[in-house]
Amino acid sequence: MTGSFAVSKHDEGAGFIRLAVRGEIDDEVSDALAQIIGNAAAQPGVAVVIVDLARVPFLAAAGIRALLEGRAVALHHGRSYQVVNARGVVHGVLATTGLLSLFHTTIRRAPVTR
Repeated sequence: MTGSFAVSKHDEGAGFIRLAVRGEIDDEVSDALAQIIGNAAAQPGVAVVIVDLARVPFLAAAGIRALLEGRAVALHHGRSYQVVNARGVVHGVLATTGLLSLFHTTIRRAPVTR
């Protein structure tokens, strides 16, 4: 892994939680990401879990597994699940694997922070 991995959680209101991921998602961090997504999905009052990949330059197979595991936990808890802002190589990986529609992948603007 060449970039530092981090996830920041943002409450966007109305039950929307956005997890902004930064860095490469590979074998070293995939289990942590899956757990972070699962923890967010399990919180009371959450309706939608949004995984924001705008600052992710690389997605390995282990990262795909983490996103799929996170989706499974979100659905288990009755939450909607979206992956947003996949660009470049990451978008290509999701397109090649057929996961763009499964994850409801879109490009969306981050809310203005005050």
